[in-house]
Amino acid sequence: MKSTVNINNRNMNNKSEKLRLTKYCEWKDCNNKGIHRAPKNRENLREFRWFCLEHIREYNNKWNYFSGLSQIEIEKELKADFTWHLPTWPMNGNIKYNINDELDLLKKNSNKKIKKTKVKNNKLDNAFKKLNLTLDSSLQDIKRQYKVLVKKYHPDANNNNNKSNNKLIEINEAYKTIIDNY
Repeated sequence: MKSTVNINNRNMNNKSEKLRLTKYCEWKDCNNKGIHRAPKNRENLREFRWFCLEHIREYNNKWNYFSGLSQIEIEKELKADFTWHLPTWPMNGNIKYNINDELDLLKKNSNKKIKKTKVKNNKLDNAFKKLNLTLDSSLQDIKRQYKVLVKKYHPDANNNNNKSNNKLIEINEAYKTIIDNY
């Protein structure tokens, strides 16, 4: 690589000299300043070659990061790029941690349904009845039924009828009770 040292006389002071290294284009038979950098190759992306504007454009047009790789190697590189080339582990849920969960906060509910054995208080049972649901209803069923009842008893749909307003308040309280205990 061609380079020269220029001393900038305008910015020099008595205590220190400011030196500036001028790099020249690395293209064959080019003597323009090399102010644009490009990686040398795929293995050394942090080592650069310096080019002028005309030659950096030509170099970039010919640059192919994946040249010399098979299709399998390219796919492997792209897959590793999703995780920034860092190691990963599968999240299959089979990992056992030694955690003392006295309140059963981390306990999994495998079928995502509230079971009768878990329903211990009357308030939750009444909430299911107000929404016309069974105790083994899924979360999706609960949400679907809630939306249907809200549309049915909404004040805008019932001309601000007091009965429908009170029913809507009961539906909202029942839904909140169920969601809080789900």
